[in-house]
Amino acid sequence: MKTAWIALCLAALAQPVHAEEWPGGPIRVVVNAAPGGVADRAMRVMAPHIGGKLGAQIVVENRPGGEGYIGQQEVSRARPDGHTFLLSAGSMVIITPQLVPLPDFDPRKALIPVAPAVAIPMNLLVHPAVPVETVADFINYAKAHPGKLAYGSAGSGTALHIAAEVFSHEAGIKMTHVPYKGAGDALKDFLGGHVDVLFDPGLATQYIKTGRVKLLAVAGASRNPQFPDTPAMEAVGVKGVDGGPYFGIFAPKGTKKDIVARMNEALIAALERPDLRQQLVNMSLEIAPPMSAEQFAAYLRDENARYERLLPKLGIRGQ
Repeated sequence: MKTAWIALCLAALAQPVHAEEWPGGPIRVVVNAAPGGVADRAMRVMAPHIGGKLGAQIVVENRPGGEGYIGQQEVSRARPDGHTFLLSAGSMVIITPQLVPLPDFDPRKALIPVAPAVAIPMNLLVHPAVPVETVADFINYAKAHPGKLAYGSAGSGTALHIAAEVFSHEAGIKMTHVPYKGAGDALKDFLGGHVDVLFDPGLATQYIKTGRVKLLAVAGASRNPQFPDTPAMEAVGVKGVDGGPYFGIFAPKGTKKDIVARMNEALIAALERPDLRQQLVNMSLEIAPPMSAEQFAAYLRDENARYERLLPKLGIRGQ
């Protein structure tokens, strides 16, 4: 009789959490990037606001490395009970598998898009030693010295790399790519004059404001409120340059739709808070437009198809 009672108790504990009972405990969000980076800082300022909407503690854990796959695989193996999520750059979910595919894992199939969170505005920076002051100057100089200018990136296939190649393609110029292990390493060498150009994801704000580097333009169609006097690239004739797909929240495959919907609603509500929005803007981030989980999934499918067409055109090929 005692054995049967223990078995019943264990069976009850093994039952999945129903949506009306969720969360019922802490929620873990894995960030597949290093501590102190853009994704990590963004998630940590969003976490208490999301948790407040859900009535649960949000615990942020970093799992960097492996082109983003380490964190993705950990989340994909977690129980789909709404207690483990992933914050990832959209590029790591849809672009990395095109360039560095794994034989037995594809995040596009193993993860469920929940909601977009933020976007990284790309800033076109040049070292003060480069004798240019405008985008037009820069393009003319690069055309006159093909291959002489070197740009740094956070690695092959990253958003920084693709932004630079899109810019080069649209402007009709040729630059030399110097890949680094991360954006911080690329910035360090850029400041030291070892590379001439950098598409910066917001890490160099202090150096822009002190005049240590030249900011020529910001990516996209509109100006960055932090740099209101700097033109947008589309306004000066260079289109298609952006920071890649939105950073967003993802869940393990099999997570119930109503749990996904509640996390989606909590993130959207959190991002409507003026204080949180200002924190993110101060980090040089853009707030993603609100989307349902289904809309976010459709957006990523469209982006996946766009990059399948774009990468070969740019000469960026997988390993």
